[in-house]
Amino acid sequence: MQQGVQRERRRYSRIPLSVPLCLKTEALGSVMDVVLTDLSPYGIQIESDSPVSHHETVTLRPAGGDPKTDHVAKGQIRWVKQEKSKFRSGIVFEDVIDWPFSISDLAKALEIELSHSFYFQYFLDSLDDGVLIFDSKLDIVGSNINQPFCLPRDPEKLKGRHFTEVCSLFKSSEGEGSFKKLVEKALVDRKEVRVSAFPCDLPWLNKPDCHRYYNIWLLPLIGSKDTRGLVLRSRDVTALRRLKDREKTREETYWQKYRHFIFGQLFDDLLEDIANPLSAIMGRLDLMAQKMSSIETPIDKTRIKVWTSDIESIQTITGQITEFCRAIARRRKKDTIGGAVLFSLNSLIEDELRTLDLHSFFKKINKHVSLSPDLPPLQGYYSEWANAFLALCQVLMRQMSTLDNMEMSIQTFLEDEDLVLNISHNGKAMNLPLDKNPALNVLWLLKKKYGINIYVSGNSGFQTVTLKMATSKMQKQPGDFIS
Repeated sequence: MQQGVQRERRRYSRIPLSVPLCLKTEALGSVMDVVLTDLSPYGIQIESDSPVSHHETVTLRPAGGDPKTDHVAKGQIRWVKQEKSKFRSGIVFEDVIDWPFSISDLAKALEIELSHSFYFQYFLDSLDDGVLIFDSKLDIVGSNINQPFCLPRDPEKLKGRHFTEVCSLFKSSEGEGSFKKLVEKALVDRKEVRVSAFPCDLPWLNKPDCHRYYNIWLLPLIGSKDTRGLVLRSRDVTALRRLKDREKTREETYWQKYRHFIFGQLFDDLLEDIANPLSAIMGRLDLMAQKMSSIETPIDKTRIKVWTSDIESIQTITGQITEFCRAIARRRKKDTIGGAVLFSLNSLIEDELRTLDLHSFFKKINKHVSLSPDLPPLQGYYSEWANAFLALCQVLMRQMSTLDNMEMSIQTFLEDEDLVLNISHNGKAMNLPLDKNPALNVLWLLKKKYGINIYVSGNSGFQTVTLKMATSKMQKQPGDFIS
C-alpha cells in the first residue's frame, strides 16, 4: 500500500513545505498538531508526534486559524511510518484541493528567501495561467513565465519593479481607470475580485492579434491586521471570446435573414392564392377589352350586367391581395421598431392568425382560440417571437395536410409563475426533439436567447406543444408596451 501511494504521489508536482496544521480524526474526534512536509492537489505528507490509524478519515485546517473561515481539507490516512520519535503519514484528499497560502507563509515554509526559492519558482512556472505577485505597494515580488502583461517576461528581471511601470493594463488608456479600480477594490475590501473577458491591448504582439481578452483573478494576501500583497492570476480566453462573438454575429445575421425568410416561405405557400388570382384578373381584363373592342351594336343592359359582374370579381380578388399586403404592412411596422420592447402575447397571436388566415388551406382548419386576459407582457424583438409562432403553425399545417377534419387549439394562461402558450393539433405527431425539423430551428434560438422552456406531449391524433416563459423576466417599462 505504501509503495502504491508513493507511486501515485509522484505523478504530480509536490511542493516541499513546512507548515503547521491542525488534524482532527473522524472516528474518535481527537485533535492534534501536525506539520505539513509536502503538498500536492491530491494529497499531502505530514509529520506528527503521535501515530494515526491506517485508513482513518481526517480533517485538516491551518493551525491557530478561524475554523469558520479557513480552508478545510478532508482525506484518508493511507500509510504511517515511524522515523525516530516522529511519525510520518500519507493522506489522500477526497477532492482536489486548491488551498491558498500567503506569500509570507510560503516563504517561511520553504525555509529559504523567496527571491532565491527554486521550488517556488518551479511551481509558478508549471502553471498554465499567468501569475504576478505584488507586495502591498504593488512592487512585483514574484511572477511566472506565462504572465502576459509585463515586459520583460523574465521573472528575475521583473522583481522589484512597480506594477504601473511595466504593466500594459495600466499603460493602456482603455483599461487604465477600470483596472485601477479593480486593484483598489481587492486591496481595500480584502476580498477576491474576478473579471471575465477583460479587454487588453498587448502592443508587442502582432498588430492584428494585439487586442486580447483575459479572465482575471485578484486575490489579496491578508495578514493578521492588513493586506500584505496581491496575486494577479490571468487566463487567455481570446479564442473563446472571439468564438462567442462570431457565434453571436451568426445568430444576429440569422435572425435578420429569418425575419424575411419566414415571409418568403409564407408567400411561396400563398403563390397559388395570389398568382392564380392575378392571372385571373389579367385574363378577365383581357377578355373585357376584347368584348368592348368587338361591339358593333348598341350596349344593352345584359352586356353591362356581364361587365359589372367581371369587375366585381376582379374587385373581390384584388381585395384578397390587398388584405394580404395590409397584413404584411402591419407586421413590418412592428418589425421596424428597432429594439427589444414589451408587447402583448395575445395581440401577437391574433395578428399572426389574421396573416395565416389569408392562406386558403389555413382557413379550412377548425381553430379553437382561448386567450386568457390580463397576461403580463413579453419582452424582446417582436419579429422573433412572431416568426417562431408563425413557423410552428406552418409546420402543424403540414402535419394535418392529409386530414379531412383538421383541428387546432391555441391557449394562453398563467401557471404558477409562468406565462404559458399551448398549441395542440390532431395531425401526425412531429419528430422529437423539435429541432430535428429544420423549419423549427427558430424555437431553439428562442429558447437560447430568451430562456423559454419547450415541452411536447401526446402523439398522432392529439399532440401539444407548450412554451413556458418565467414572468420574473418580464418587467414592464413605461411607454414600451405594444398592444
